[in-house]
Amino acid sequence: MAEFIIGAPLKGPAQRYPWLRRLLWRIDFVFVWLLLRAFRLLPVDLASRLGARLGGWIGPRLKSKHRLVRNNFAIAFPALSTGALEHLARDCWRQGGRILAEYPHLDRFAREAERLSIDTAGVNPVELQPCVIACAHLSSWEVVGSALTRLGIPNATLYSPPSNPYLNRMLLSSRAVLNCELVPRDNSARALVRALRGGRSVGVVVDRRVDDGEDVTFFGQPKATSMMPAKLALKQGCALVPAQVRRLRDARYQVSFHAPITPQNPTASEREQALDMMQQLHNRFTEWIREEPSDWLCSKRLWPRGTVPHAAEDR
Repeated sequence: MAEFIIGAPLKGPAQRYPWLRRLLWRIDFVFVWLLLRAFRLLPVDLASRLGARLGGWIGPRLKSKHRLVRNNFAIAFPALSTGALEHLARDCWRQGGRILAEYPHLDRFAREAERLSIDTAGVNPVELQPCVIACAHLSSWEVVGSALTRLGIPNATLYSPPSNPYLNRMLLSSRAVLNCELVPRDNSARALVRALRGGRSVGVVVDRRVDDGEDVTFFGQPKATSMMPAKLALKQGCALVPAQVRRLRDARYQVSFHAPITPQNPTASEREQALDMMQQLHNRFTEWIREEPSDWLCSKRLWPRGTVPHAAEDR
């Protein structure tokens, strides 16, 4: 999340004057609080549709971000026309708007069975508790926590705290109702180990680029990826469970927990096993995204700068 929202034009002066930075943080907090409060007061399906309209209007106007999203889709789907890529990019922003609008309703997804269907045919996380649960930024990954709450599984989720401390406190408070502990991404290893040893399953979203990670192949291109989920599962002797989220319609979802990912060569070194497991996980992500590309939120740069789609010359 950007450090400033309303105050973005004053980012430069705010870096120099702490009093201005604190003021802009407070203004942003009030803005986000009012926005989320308004969405909370609406029926969740209406909030979701309005969020999609809002995201679809704002996103394409963020020119550099919109180009980045379009380029991500071009790398992932090199055979698509320019028009089709533009359509997917706009769908991405609509998806982001829906996720924002639905965020104040996460507790409802945990309570209301008609809003969240849970498929444990692949694996029952209750039987594997605690485990490491990995998903992609597909549909609303946030509802995985709601699904775990419904199943009675205490969990901890890795997250990137916003720079704004007031927004961070609001985020922590909103998750408390789900019995979900939020673990800041930086220096998170000990906290995640502690969570697993304390009986909490750990949730991670791992389709983004991590600059100090190792390369796995994602849509035919190398992507720097954290090995942490696989290494955590290997060291703690627990399962690495892929979780897939599908949007059925409006604010209705299905969360499917798939069979655990295991190393193909259990006698290999820990590094080789972890790399193999993360490659298998990204192969799953690729399949799921190809099924529903319009549900993928890919608003961050995923591949190295200068990566060219394999079939760019065909468009």
